[in-house]
Amino acid sequence: MRGVFFSFDGPTADSFASVKVNPQAFFGFCAGHVPLLRALGGRAGEISDADVQRLIQSHAGAATELPRTTWQRLLEYQILVPSEPGSPFYLLADPVGRLLAYLFDEANPATPEMIRGYIASLEALSRKLGRALEEENVTVVELSFREINDTLRRIYADLDETHHCILQEVARFKTTQRQVSVRDKFRRIVHWMERFVEPMIDIVRADGPMRSSFDDIEQLLRRAREQALFNDHPALDRNLRYLRLVRKHALRVFEQCRKEIQPLYESLRRSSFIAEGAALALQRLMSEGLANWGTEPLIGVYQMRIQNVPSDQAIELALRRLAEHPPEPAPRPMIDASLEAPPAMLRRQWLDSLPERAASELPIDDLLQWLQERHPNKNTHELLAGFTALLFHDGFEGQFRDGAPRSYATVDCRLEGSPLRLSHLAS
Repeated sequence: MRGVFFSFDGPTADSFASVKVNPQAFFGFCAGHVPLLRALGGRAGEISDADVQRLIQSHAGAATELPRTTWQRLLEYQILVPSEPGSPFYLLADPVGRLLAYLFDEANPATPEMIRGYIASLEALSRKLGRALEEENVTVVELSFREINDTLRRIYADLDETHHCILQEVARFKTTQRQVSVRDKFRRIVHWMERFVEPMIDIVRADGPMRSSFDDIEQLLRRAREQALFNDHPALDRNLRYLRLVRKHALRVFEQCRKEIQPLYESLRRSSFIAEGAALALQRLMSEGLANWGTEPLIGVYQMRIQNVPSDQAIELALRRLAEHPPEPAPRPMIDASLEAPPAMLRRQWLDSLPERAASELPIDDLLQWLQERHPNKNTHELLAGFTALLFHDGFEGQFRDGAPRSYATVDCRLEGSPLRLSHLAS
């Protein structure tokens, strides 16, 4: 869930005299009026003082204080704030609303625009941090580091909330008992699919803007450590790990969301087409009448009727003809030994020979480097084909090693990636 922040007038917490609201009194009041706060949190938009009074009376319970005292405490502790100065309408204070949402596990989805805003903020921080590293400004480096950490945590929390909301929507769709038209269900699923899932996947995918921004931040943080401009190495390592965690978590979350919502989308899409066709057919029936309706809207149903079932003698004759048919020798292809072997056959033979060669040298610390050293003339396409064949072989298992990505120069291009360690499959 997103973090909840309360405003304080003073920068320190040495005494409660300088705070905006007395925390002890605030939480004591909240503890005694949980149902009332839950009811206020469930009201969307403005609420009048008369409505607040009715909620106070309906949720009084065993409270000994007067309703007017409760009303005064709501205003005094700034749980309710006027929508405008002097207005008789009130709003639940935004920090209190976030606190209630956090406590009652109520999530609000983050829009793609919000995530893009975070990424734009990280890009601006990246430029600022780069200048600070060039100027060796330790203060700006430290402040930028803290701001990067806060932004990453907000991204993680917002993505988690969006994931929670989508799963709630899918569960609500599967368990709801009220009658809802197929069209309305389809529109809701389409909204979540097109508004959140697909745009988010475009943002967090491996070649999307999030990956590019995170890579820049990671390089700058490593530069800060190498130049000794940020000496809190444990915190720096935590931040680097958090960059990788957020990147993997984001892609995993929305891939899971798409797997959950895609079957519903396809099912409702088909049902919507059927319902739309049925409505069109009925409309034409009402406007044109049964005589002019024709056979176009009708669904053809076909059946096969079997007549003249074959006798036992006919079946026996067919089987005897099949069994007693004179055998013919298999054709012998004429192979010219002077012709060169087809390239596809040579490539297949090479791929089939790789598992036996690799098994004799396991474990292999860097599979792609091993292939390059033993087959330096192979192009990138063939090397990656061999890499894939060994990685997904039934007798082997592979694991990418931690650390900075390596560069591999092939005969036609340059590849970059983490080394893969190949070993025998654990029994």
